[in-house]
Amino acid sequence: KTDAGLYTCDIGTDVAKSKVSVQEKPTEVTKQLEDKTSPAGQDISLSCELSKADMNIRWYKDGKALRRSQKYDLQQEGARATLIIRDSTVKDS
Repeated sequence: KTDAGLYTCDIGTDVAKSKVSVQEKPTEVTKQLEDKTSPAGQDISLSCELSKADMNIRWYKDGKALRRSQKYDLQQEGARATLIIRDSTVKDS
């Protein structure tokens, strides 16, 4: 994206100009979430990887947004996003 701009070719008696636009590729999930099974009471860790680092990630359970709390720890390091479900119960299924 930093290559976008106005480029010119100047030969002294004439000038040619070109406007260059660079569109970024959309972010994609490069490593999908995996299904997990865990005994009640244990922490469960879910993670996925993206094609770009430091993207704004939102986690959902059954369509409802999750927020960082004692129950949920949301972590992001570079292109890897991790959700940790603390002290899992059957309701976390």
